[in-house]
Amino acid sequence: MRNIKIIYLKEMIDMIRDRRTLFFLILFPILFIPLMVVGFPKLIGSISEQKMTEILTVATVGEDNSPELTSFFRDSENIIIIMDVPKDSIESSIISENIDAAVVISDNFENDIQNMIPALIELHYRSSDDMDALQKRLSVGLNKYANIINKTRYEQLSLNEENFTPLNIQHNNIASQKEIMGKLMGGWLPYIFILYCFLGAMYPALDLGAGEKERRTLETILVSPASRMEILLGKFGVVTTFGILSSLMGLMGLYIGIQFSTELPPTVQKIIFEMLNIKTIATVMTLIIPVAIFLGALLLSLSIYSKTFKEAQSIIGPLNILIIFPSIIGTIPGVELTTLTAAIPIVNISLASKEIVAGTIQIPLLIEVYLTLLAMSALSLYLAVRMFHKEEVIFRG
Repeated sequence: MRNIKIIYLKEMIDMIRDRRTLFFLILFPILFIPLMVVGFPKLIGSISEQKMTEILTVATVGEDNSPELTSFFRDSENIIIIMDVPKDSIESSIISENIDAAVVISDNFENDIQNMIPALIELHYRSSDDMDALQKRLSVGLNKYANIINKTRYEQLSLNEENFTPLNIQHNNIASQKEIMGKLMGGWLPYIFILYCFLGAMYPALDLGAGEKERRTLETILVSPASRMEILLGKFGVVTTFGILSSLMGLMGLYIGIQFSTELPPTVQKIIFEMLNIKTIATVMTLIIPVAIFLGALLLSLSIYSKTFKEAQSIIGPLNILIIFPSIIGTIPGVELTTLTAAIPIVNISLASKEIVAGTIQIPLLIEVYLTLLAMSALSLYLAVRMFHKEEVIFRG
C-alpha cells in the first residue's frame, strides 16, 4: 500500500507540474462551459433577431391581380417591394441576390377570394433551412392577410368565429416543472461529465503509459522495489483522479454558466438550482466514480499496449466517438431507463442521470446501473493488469 501511495504521489506531482495539462483538464472546463452556456444563446439570439428584422427585398409578380395584397406587403415593416421583375427571371434574380424572395399572385386571385375559393400564391425563395427567417417572415405576413380576409367573411355572413372552433381543449400536464426541466437538463448532464471524464483521463493515460515507454523511463520504475501491480495501481489512481476532477470541473462550469446566464428566466434558474441540490449531485457523483474507473483502466490499457505516444493517440482518439455517442442517447425524446437500457454501458449513465435530476429514478433500475458499471470497471481494470504483466506488451517496440 505504501508503494502505491508513493507511485501515486510521484506521478501526480509530475502531472501537476505540466501547466498545459492542468489548464486543459481543470481550468478549461470551468472557463469553456460558462462561455458556451452564456455566450452561445446570446449569439444565436442576436443572429435570429438580426434575421427577423433585416430589410428584405421582395419582388411581386401579378400585383394588379390583387392591389390590396401588394399594398399589404408594401406597408409591412422592413420589406421593400419591387414590381418590375418578370416571372421567368425570378430564380436567376434570387440566385444573383438582386432580390431575397418573390411573391407571385395568380390571375384569378380576386375572383377566388370573392367566391371563397382558396386563392393561389407562389412564394419563391432560396433556403436550405425549414426554419429559415425569410420563409417564416413571408408566411407570417400572408397568414395575417388571410386572417383579415377571414374576419371580413365572418362579418359578411353574420357569423361568429367561435362557431368554427368546435373544440376548446385545455391541457393539464400533471408533471411538475422540476420533472420537465429535469428530463431536459438531465439528458445533457451525462454528456458533459462523460466527455470531460474521458478527456481528463486521456491525457494522463497517454503520458503515464505510452509516454513513459517512449521516454524510456518506464524501465526505471519497473526495477524499483514496487511490484508491477503497485506501479499499475499508482498510475491508475492518477488517471482516475484526473477523470473525476475534470468531470467535477465540467459540472461546476455548467453551474457557473447557468448562474450568469441572462437568457434563462429567473423562474427557470430557480428550478434548475433546486434540482441541482446536494443530494442530486452526490447521487450523480456515485455514477461518475465507476465511469472514471472504467475509462481510466481502459485508456491506460490501450496506452500501455501502444509502442509510442503517437500510436496511442491514434488508437484512443476514435474511442472518443464510441464513448460520447451513447451518452447523447439520453437527449433523445422517448428513450427511457428500462431493464434493458440499464444494462448497456454509458447509455445507462445517460438515462439514469436524466431520471435522477428529474427526481423520477426507480431504485431497482439504479441498482442495475451500478452493478453494470461496477462489472465494466472490474473488467477494464482486469484488462489493464493483464496488459501490465505481459513482457511482450511492456517492451513492445
